[in-house]
Amino acid sequence: FQAEDGIRDLVRSRGLGDVYKRQYESDVVGMVTRLGYRLISFLLAGLVAYVVAVLFYTQINLSNLTDLGIDISFSDRLGAASHDLLSMTGMYLPIMLVALLVAFSLAAIVIRFLPNLRILGFVVAGIVGVLALVLFFSSFLGTNPIAVTRSSLGLLSQCGAGGIGGLVYALVSQRLLNNQS
Repeated sequence: FQAEDGIRDLVRSRGLGDVYKRQYESDVVGMVTRLGYRLISFLLAGLVAYVVAVLFYTQINLSNLTDLGIDISFSDRLGAASHDLLSMTGMYLPIMLVALLVAFSLAAIVIRFLPNLRILGFVVAGIVGVLALVLFFSSFLGTNPIAVTRSSLGLLSQCGAGGIGGLVYALVSQRLLNNQS
C-alpha cells in the first residue's frame, strides 16, 4: 500500500512460487481423496457382488436338492447361506475382487472416451469380469471351482452378481466423487 506521502507498508509478496506450491498441495490432496473414494467404492461393490453371488450359489444348490424331493426349511436355507458366506470368503471373495479389479480398470479406460455410458460400462464390466473368471478356470484348470457355474442358470446368476457389483461401483463412486467437488 502506498500512502499519499510516499511511505510504503512492508508487505512481502508471496510470489508465484507460493501460489504454485499451494496449488500442487491441493492437487495432491484431491488426487488422494479421489483414489480413496474409488477404493471405498470398489471394496463395497466387490463385497456386494460377493454376497449376491454366494446367495445365488447357495439357493441354486438348495433348489437342486428340493428337485430331488428333499424338504429344506427356511431356517436351513438361512443357515446354509450364512455358512457359505463365511466359508467361501477365503477363496471366492479374493477371486471375485481380482476379476472385478481387472474388469473395472479396463472399463474405466473405455469410459474416459464414452462418459455417457459410465453406468452401463461398469455393469457390463462386472458381468464380463465374472464370465472371464469362469472361462479362465475352465480353460486353464480344466474345471471350475465355482460349481454352480456349470449350469446356465448358475453362470447367469454369477455374472448377474458381477453386474450388480458394477452398478454399485458406478453409482457409489459417482456420488462420492460428485460430493467432493
